[in-house]
Amino acid sequence: MVPNVPHFVEEVLPLYSVTDFRSHFRLSGGQVEDLMTTLGPFYLNKQDTKLPLSNSVLACLWTLSNQESYRGVADRFNISKSTLSAHVHHFRSLVNTHLSHNISWPTGEAFHTSRLQFQTAGFPNTVCTVDGCHIPITKPLCNNPLAYYNKKQFYSIILTGFCTSERRFCHVNAGHPGSWHDARAFRNTNVARLFEDDPQALVPEGMYIIGGTAYPLMRQLMKPYRDNGHLTARQKGFNRKLNAARVVIEHAFGILKSKFRRLKCLQMKEVAHVSAAVTACCILHNICLESGDQIDEDEQGLLGQDIDDPHPPQPNNQDASHIRDMICAHI
Repeated sequence: MVPNVPHFVEEVLPLYSVTDFRSHFRLSGGQVEDLMTTLGPFYLNKQDTKLPLSNSVLACLWTLSNQESYRGVADRFNISKSTLSAHVHHFRSLVNTHLSHNISWPTGEAFHTSRLQFQTAGFPNTVCTVDGCHIPITKPLCNNPLAYYNKKQFYSIILTGFCTSERRFCHVNAGHPGSWHDARAFRNTNVARLFEDDPQALVPEGMYIIGGTAYPLMRQLMKPYRDNGHLTARQKGFNRKLNAARVVIEHAFGILKSKFRRLKCLQMKEVAHVSAAVTACCILHNICLESGDQIDEDEQGLLGQDIDDPHPPQPNNQDASHIRDMICAHI
C-alpha cells in the first residue's frame, strides 16, 4: 500500500523532473495548466471535500495513467477512495464536454497532410483509417452482461477508432458489447450513419477510409482482398500497401493503452461510465500528440497487439469492388 503523503502535490511533485512528471501524468506541466484553465470554470467540488482543482486534475490523470489501485491513489493524494471515484467521474465528464473539439475530422491542412502521408506510406487518396479494439472491463451491470463477453473469453467493450496518418483520433465510438463483430460496431458509428445520408460530407469522391477485412467494402471504405488462396500478384501487392498504410491505427491503440494504463482493465460497473472514460482517454491521447510526444519503448512493445478476430464475409458491393480493382490496377 502507498503510504499517505499529506503534502504530495505541494511538496513531492515540485521535485519531479519534467520527464518524471510526464511519465506519471502523460501530459506536460504546461498542458496540465491549460487543462485546469479550460476546466476550472466548470469544476464542481464533489462531495464538498474542498479539494483544489489542481489536486483533483492531477489525481484523475494519475488514476487514468496508471494501474495503481483506487485505494493507493487516494492515499497518495490524501483523499478517500469514494472522493477519488467521484472526482474521476466528474473529470472525464468535463473532458468529454469541454475538450471534445480535440477529436475532429481532418479538414484543410490536416486533411492534405494526412492524405500526403498515407500516399507516402503506399496507399493513395486516404483520409483516415479505421479499426476496433477490445477494452477489458469487469462484468457490467446491465440487462445482458453476457453480450460483453467476447470470443477471447473476457468482458470488454469495443472501441472503434478512426485516425489520421499522425495517429491522431478523428472519431471514436466506445461502448458496444465485446461480442459484436467490428463491422456491426462500425455500422453503429456516426461516420457510418452519415455515409447513408451524405457520403461525401466526410469523404470526398475519389477519397477513402481504409480498414481491415472485418469491414464492409464501400465506395468510401477500402479493405484488403480476402485471401482465398488464389489472389493475383497485384491483389497481394494491394493488400500489402493498404495494410502498411493502415498500421497507424494499431499504433494509435497501442500508444493509447500504454499511456492510459487504466484501459488495460476498467473496473467500472456502468457501461456508460466505461464509455465516457475511454472517450476521455482518447481526447487526452490527442492532446499528448500536440506537443510532438514521442513513443517510448514501453509503448513500442504494445504496437499491433490487437489482432482481428475471425469475421464473417461482408456483403459484396459491386460498385465498390470495381473501384478497388481500379486502384489495384494503378497502385
